[in-house]
Amino acid sequence: MSCPSAWSEAPLWMSFSTLSDLEACPRRWALSTAVYPDVWKHRGYPRPPQSAALEGTVVHLALQKITKALVECGCTSLVDESAICTLRELGGYTAIIRSSLERALRSYDGNPRAAPVLDGIRHQLAARVPELRSRVQRFLSRIHPESRVARPGCPTTHPEAEFRYELQHGSHTEVELQASELGWLGVADLLTLSPTWCEIRDFKTGTPKEEHKFQLRTYALLWARDRDLNPSGRLADKLVLSYDESDVEVPVPGASALRSLEDELKERTAAALADLRADPPEARPSAENCKYCAVRHLCEEYWQWNARRQGEDRDPSKGRFADLQIKLSGQHGPSSWDGVVQSPSDLKAGGPILLRTLNLRFDLHPDQRLRLLNVHISKPSEESIEDERPPIVATMGASTEVFLLPT
Repeated sequence: MSCPSAWSEAPLWMSFSTLSDLEACPRRWALSTAVYPDVWKHRGYPRPPQSAALEGTVVHLALQKITKALVECGCTSLVDESAICTLRELGGYTAIIRSSLERALRSYDGNPRAAPVLDGIRHQLAARVPELRSRVQRFLSRIHPESRVARPGCPTTHPEAEFRYELQHGSHTEVELQASELGWLGVADLLTLSPTWCEIRDFKTGTPKEEHKFQLRTYALLWARDRDLNPSGRLADKLVLSYDESDVEVPVPGASALRSLEDELKERTAAALADLRADPPEARPSAENCKYCAVRHLCEEYWQWNARRQGEDRDPSKGRFADLQIKLSGQHGPSSWDGVVQSPSDLKAGGPILLRTLNLRFDLHPDQRLRLLNVHISKPSEESIEDERPPIVATMGASTEVFLLPT
């Protein structure tokens, strides 16, 4: 298990996701973005792939590709002949989704935490292509792209180009909004302008959350303050969160509400950056913050908190998945080891444990300390425990990760 060789610098631009991460746990952001030359050549700690998150990424990439093509071809409806021809040229929904899946998986090339499970995830998601296709079609059925019409004297360069110009009338995909004076940016999935109205739409592939509304209001602020794309400072007239099954319209903030939102973002940004200047940045362990944290095995405060937390009220004989820190005492069998529990406390720290191993990338030896993420725990009922059997069994599975602590 490697510690960071250098912390990352504070972000040059703030975004909604970055602020959310910093406010939730500065240590998590710092560990996730630090430098680990002993792990791999890229910046930041490698993240393990998660099927649900990848599924959402695939849907998002497919929507991005299709909406961009529809906009560029001037299609205003999926039933238009031009839309049908455009989709056919792209290879059809299934081909688009499959290519989006491969594109999403390519982001894990060279990722040491992805290598053991990536093929399994690929097969799992490939089997869900029909469902992903249906999801993409539901999203698209509720959008109506506008053809772009250049205004006199307005360059037609797309905002993704090197130079940023005032947006022309029509629909624009993946628009990077920048408020330079605020130091914030955000990417709107679909922004549609007409002479009389402006709509900002964001696609959400997960469950609805209240924070999504705040994010969209932030986009409205960035649009109003973007001096390049929106030099006149016109305000958004409609904000839409597009979910799998329906659209949710978010109340549009007026000029006064935008000023209040701007003040709030300045205060929260300053506080978040101040927290980041601590060495190391503060850790804020909690069930919500740590459950899906990709760097919790590197966080000492997490394991101290994990050692103190109480067990959940459930039948122990049915088992559960948990994070464990153990110390090995000796080999039990060809693929099992005896050890003692060091964390968490509800498994009786210092008590015996039997670890059943699977596809380890390094050799085990007595006195090694291990941190195991997502390992299956089972505690046989008292009636079934024999003298020679340990009371706790930890079984590694496909999603289990094992990290070796320094001795």
